[in-house]
Amino acid sequence: MGRGMKVERTLGLLVAMAAFCSALASGAQVANAVHVSCGDTITADTTLDGDLVDCPNNGIMIGADDITLDLNSHTVAGNGKAVKNCPKNKPCDLGVVNDGHDGVTVTGGSVREFDTGVFIGKARQNRVLGISSSRHRFFGFVVAESARSLIRDSSGNGNLAPEGDGLGLFGSHDIRILRNSFRHNAQLGMHVVDSPGNLIRGNVFFRNSDFGLLMEANRNQVRRNRCVRNSTCMIVAPGSRNVIAGNHSLRDGTGIGIEKGRGNRVIGNVVVRSRRSGIYLGLNEPAIGGKDTVLRRNLVRGSGGDGFTVRAADDNSLLRGNIARGSADDGFDINNDSTRLTRNRAVHNADLGIEAVFGVIDGGGNRASRNGNPLQCTNVFCSSG
Repeated sequence: MGRGMKVERTLGLLVAMAAFCSALASGAQVANAVHVSCGDTITADTTLDGDLVDCPNNGIMIGADDITLDLNSHTVAGNGKAVKNCPKNKPCDLGVVNDGHDGVTVTGGSVREFDTGVFIGKARQNRVLGISSSRHRFFGFVVAESARSLIRDSSGNGNLAPEGDGLGLFGSHDIRILRNSFRHNAQLGMHVVDSPGNLIRGNVFFRNSDFGLLMEANRNQVRRNRCVRNSTCMIVAPGSRNVIAGNHSLRDGTGIGIEKGRGNRVIGNVVVRSRRSGIYLGLNEPAIGGKDTVLRRNLVRGSGGDGFTVRAADDNSLLRGNIARGSADDGFDINNDSTRLTRNRAVHNADLGIEAVFGVIDGGGNRASRNGNPLQCTNVFCSSG
């Protein structure tokens, strides 16, 4: 199942839940505030008194606004088997499910071995606090068509091959994703699609087989996250007017990529010992690129390829005050002549400090020294200071 099909499947759950919610309100079982069984719907504040294990289908359904589900350090677990012949217009194999209820809090425990661990759809003012969601077939967490909600101090780790992601954010806005960890997922740590105005801050992305974060959305803030040993730390493809600031990447395949979009800002990030490029703009195959991207005050150190790469399809980008140190190729490899280079520094890179195509815009103040190629820079002036 490709990423597009997986997103469509997830959004399709919203349609099923909308048809199912009237049945929940009128005839579904309502659990008491102490003991809950697999598949129960809760309509009042509930604290689990024990684990729920081997659930053959859904775990716990949320059935009312303004309630708290406290897992009380217990586990809600599926049976690890896909539900066969899921009835039409009903959600299946979800751990904790909230369809359209506002003001709900889920806190303090673990969810594992479902299709998706925690699912929030068409809801506002939800909170997920201190939840471990792991070993699911598709997602640890999904937030879909929702707003003004929070996921904090939680983890979406070890979701299963071949499709497992840590968190999916679809068609939602004003979501805060703070201080969570996304580790050892079979695909992405986090996937953001058509979701503007969110804050992703202070999270850890560690050893995800694909990207730590894939951003396909506009106007998000991605700040002070840490990536370690992912295939790539963060990719924007496509997305516009996002701010990626103060993040750290260590030993990722690639640090940060802006493949398509307009007006993105990449500011004050640190990329150390990436296996390929540290920070890149655009792609060669297919030939796509962004427009009006700003790279400012980023540090790339010890990359296995170029420190900074601007490909030919990228247009009208500004690189200002960046540092490339110790790259295995060029410090800066600039292949589009609409790029402006101002006050960048390249030191101890294996080839050129700055390799730029003819006609690139020289904003002045660039410096290059102790690089492997004695020319130091091409098509821009570089001082040796």
